[in-house]
Amino acid sequence: MEETPFSLRLLVDEKRNKVVLAEACRDFVDVLFSLLTLPMGTIVRLLQKHKQQPMRLGCFNNIYKSVSDMTIDDFETEACRTMLLYPRSIKEIHCRRLKLNIDDTEATKFFTCPLFPRSCKKYSNFNTSRCSCGDLMTREFQVSEEDQLGSPIGNNDDGVFVSCRSSYIVTDDLRVTLSSLGVISKELNLLGYADFDDVKEILLDAGIKEVLTLLGNFFASDFPLSRTFLGKDFLKRPSTHTLEVGCGKGGHECNVKIFVRKSDKKIIYAECSEDFIDSLLGILALPLELAWSLLSNNGSVLGCVGNLCRSECREASSASTPLEVPYYYTCSKQVLDIPSQPTVVYFKLYTLGPAPPVLSFVRNVKNLKSKPLRSLGVIPMDPKVKSETPSKYSFGFVKRDMRFIVSDDMVITPMSSSSTIGLFMKSKINNTSDLEEQEISISKAEKPENRTDINDRIKAMLRK
Repeated sequence: MEETPFSLRLLVDEKRNKVVLAEACRDFVDVLFSLLTLPMGTIVRLLQKHKQQPMRLGCFNNIYKSVSDMTIDDFETEACRTMLLYPRSIKEIHCRRLKLNIDDTEATKFFTCPLFPRSCKKYSNFNTSRCSCGDLMTREFQVSEEDQLGSPIGNNDDGVFVSCRSSYIVTDDLRVTLSSLGVISKELNLLGYADFDDVKEILLDAGIKEVLTLLGNFFASDFPLSRTFLGKDFLKRPSTHTLEVGCGKGGHECNVKIFVRKSDKKIIYAECSEDFIDSLLGILALPLELAWSLLSNNGSVLGCVGNLCRSECREASSASTPLEVPYYYTCSKQVLDIPSQPTVVYFKLYTLGPAPPVLSFVRNVKNLKSKPLRSLGVIPMDPKVKSETPSKYSFGFVKRDMRFIVSDDMVITPMSSSSTIGLFMKSKINNTSDLEEQEISISKAEKPENRTDINDRIKAMLRK
């Protein structure tokens, strides 16, 4: 990643060791908003590479490590493991236009069978997928960025997630507004500063290291600017909190067997089927903004992320559309109602003259200036599904008819590869009569009156 530092102007209260506010350029604010588009699995991976200490990602960290520790044989296809360890963002093209893009995930690629179009007429975003003839889909083809987006991408002079060329004011808890004397005066008054006598101006540069540190501090502090640039918390967040899953329409019901230590009501382990595991693993694909929306329904968790999400200055940008996950992260039976992109059909064009040396597809034939002789529609193949799997079967990330052990801190282990006796010994149950087995049903509640009960069950499983 190329280093592109940004100049920041901080107003600092040295007595309280607090960043009062920061003034930043549009390019830095663009990068700040781009962090909301990063999938949770990508955030875990980037912070691990950055060696952010202490890691405060809780259950997300453990879910990611569980995927890393499982073998390919535990998943339906090789692509299932890959897409969870290196989740794709639907905003990746927008993020490549940033002056600083911290996401090092490989760009989305498109593959067909080597025998295309004589064999199957499908494409995959993973070269480990197999077509119906049994061959690996390794023939790469090109799709322009505008065809991938389905809309014009804009020019490089425009902002990505914000469009105004003005500078911006960023508060310590990540509220972002356009810069003005009125905004600065209002913020100082709200925080109890009558004048500038108690604050000091500091100029500094922020690059990749600082942005990654700031991202990590989203999860460690309600005041990430102070923690990032001053090294300490003005007011520390409580050491533990729970993630609460909001309820909505739809969703599949999963039965989970939990083992509770009666003496302190602590969940030791849970036994569950592949359906519930698919839902847990799918959390790694959630963009940060969507994870905050789904897993922090009342806004009490990651409040600074919520402030960033609610910033009005994002509304003017076409890139700030509601976030979804790519279509292939959808499983047939999932607890969370996760919005996903619709599948896209591309077209292979046939024209007069020799075939072009590079295979390329387009999204909309009607918009072409010169009409082809004919076109061939190419539909996406779900990389989670083996080519020989009948369509009536359920599909997900892990293999069907498997059982898993999930610890209270979200470490997931296939029962086929773990010792049940060993797990029992690790639980430190001094008295076997202190262990109680319960079976609960976890689903999306359709009625508001059921919500508390469902949330309590989910929160017990997703404790940070």
